[in-house]
Amino acid sequence: MPNELVDFWQSCPLDAPPFAHPGDLAVLQQQDGRNIDAEPKDFDSFVAGSRFGDFDDHRLHLSLLPIPYGGNLERAKIVILLLNPGFSYTDYWAETRVPQYRHRLKENIRQSFRGVKFPFLWLDPEFCWHSGFAWWERKLRDVLTVIAKKEFRSSYLKALQDLSTKLAHLELVPYHSPAFRAHALIRQLRSVELAQQFVRDVLVPKANAGNLTLIVTRQSATWGIPPRTKNLVVYSGGETRGASLSRKSQGGKAILRHYGIE
Repeated sequence: MPNELVDFWQSCPLDAPPFAHPGDLAVLQQQDGRNIDAEPKDFDSFVAGSRFGDFDDHRLHLSLLPIPYGGNLERAKIVILLLNPGFSYTDYWAETRVPQYRHRLKENIRQSFRGVKFPFLWLDPEFCWHSGFAWWERKLRDVLTVIAKKEFRSSYLKALQDLSTKLAHLELVPYHSPAFRAHALIRQLRSVELAQQFVRDVLVPKANAGNLTLIVTRQSATWGIPPRTKNLVVYSGGETRGASLSRKSQGGKAILRHYGIE
């Protein structure tokens, strides 16, 4: 199936920073680049620089690979919609010191999963030291424990692997930041437009056909999903801050329904 979103990101140069799609770069550079940190950095130069320990600097990190999506978009049964990738010191360490992790990030962007047991790489125990694994595993732990007990004779590893084949996520803005402050970019970036289009043209029809569950944790209005869409979970109010996926949350319940667990 043609996928304009993936085609767009497959054309993004990933060999040297700034890691921004050429279709986004001109917009990112507006206002003298006030929303971005485009200075090339590795782990050592980041730690030695002024941003290390500056918790008020919310600029987008363009020395880190973008994450427009995660997991196998074509085969996913559960897709979680988020705002933008967060930031941790382990991001610079992983991307500049761990070639295997960097390779998996690139393959994720290309949507290449041949021989990959954990398509949703942030559920792969091989990367349990990374902040991405820590964030996702902790958020899904309650649900994973139930899946392991009910489906895999309490094997947590098998539960992680199985859910990683069913789960994907989309980021509205694909560039890392400690907190997102550049909301004006949402209306201007080509990558955002294509993410919204992919949701509208590909994911919503799948959800309406009963082949997919959409879980919207952030920016529900901005994603532009028709309110009568079937198999749709939308977080609102205080739910969006924590975006819980525990077994008692509406998102967690939706995930468990894919396993026939009520």
